Amino acid sequence: SAQRRPTAFLELGGFGMTQNYLGDVNNRSLSAFSQEARPGVGLQLKYNFSSLFSVGGEVNFSNLYSHDNLHGNANRDYIVSTELLQMGAFTNFHFIPFGKYNRRNGHTPFLHAGINAVTFQPDLNTSAQYPDEIDLHPGTGATFSYTLGCGWRIRRSLKSFVNVGVFYSGFGTSHIEGFDFTDDHLAADPSAKNTMDGCLTLRLGMSLGFFEQ
Repeated sequence: SAQRRPTAFLELGGFGMTQNYLGDVNNRSLSAFSQEARPGVGLQLKYNFSSLFSVGGEVNFSNLYSHDNLHGNANRDYIVSTELLQMGAFTNFHFIPFGKYNRRNGHTPFLHAGINAVTFQPDLNTSAQYPDEIDLHPGTGATFSYTLGCGWRIRRSLKSFVNVGVFYSGFGTSHIEGFDFTDDHLAADPSAKNTMDGCLTLRLGMSLGFFEQ
């Protein structure tokens, strides 16, 4: 009988992206989507264990932005302007066999899940009037994030692929923008809470597979 050919291969790629902040300043709303979208870039290295499943690592750099003026709070004048550096691991699952020997399949939808270490640096608006119940967090911080998403992979040539996706990232902190409520205020006002921040990411990238024909 014919010996089954291995479908595993290494893949290296890069991507551009836009990110939209989702947090307290914009009430987790995308109503100012185009005005608040900010660009970013990233690199990705992954190992395709089969035509359906892969695991990899990535690093990306981006910026989150939001402004009270875009959400009916011009007098308050809070601004979110936070640089993000994320490094982490992820897994992808293809719905259609895709990759090394599946040339008849020119595209496939996929699912994405990942976990990241995050370094962030908010740039606080020093002209805003922060009330006493707001706790400021200037300087560099560190947290984690999880990422869930989906997308589409398209074969461009035998060993090159176009990758498009939309992802949601949830951060393990409530002050990615550089501020949140003080502990005293939370204790005094049961209705107040510090909600975890997040972001929506749109990606477009290309990758190369390393394998023999």
